[in-house]
Amino acid sequence: PESLYPRGASAVVADVRRNETSPLSRLKTLNYLNNLLARRAARAAGADEALFLNTRGDVAEGAASNVFIVRGRELLTPPASAGALPGIARATVLELAPTLGLTPRESTLTLDSIRTADEAFLTNSLMEVLPLVRLDGAPIAGGRPGSATQSLRAAYRALVSSTPASVHNDVGT
Repeated sequence: PESLYPRGASAVVADVRRNETSPLSRLKTLNYLNNLLARRAARAAGADEALFLNTRGDVAEGAASNVFIVRGRELLTPPASAGALPGIARATVLELAPTLGLTPRESTLTLDSIRTADEAFLTNSLMEVLPLVRLDGAPIAGGRPGSATQSLRAAYRALVSSTPASVHNDVGT
């Protein structure tokens, strides 16, 4: 909902691990049962999203989103090899980052790196860029959306609203 953007979203860690070694972890399929169950458990716990760890204990992705953190002027997100499913919104944010003075980089993320980040946010084509301000009930970066996240969200929205519908249809969005 629109009310989440000014205050930010919360996430909990999912009980299920993402198997980053499976070829299925890199494919968009119709088998999202683990994602649905994790999201349902997150909502039951009062959170907006569930984060999946991979078999090594690193952050892979959200149940319905990709995960990013900002540390200084670096924008970090887990690589596909960690179990992240690279989406269109993720790719768009990685392309927009340099225009806002951020250096995008795929990097291993741990729960601690999210907890101690300057900012954190989630992306997908529907939520666009959503600030992540709480993890397992603890605030991230003071529990408030950060300026880099807000700038990326504005740039993302401007790009999406200026793109003709025919382009979206051509790429299957």
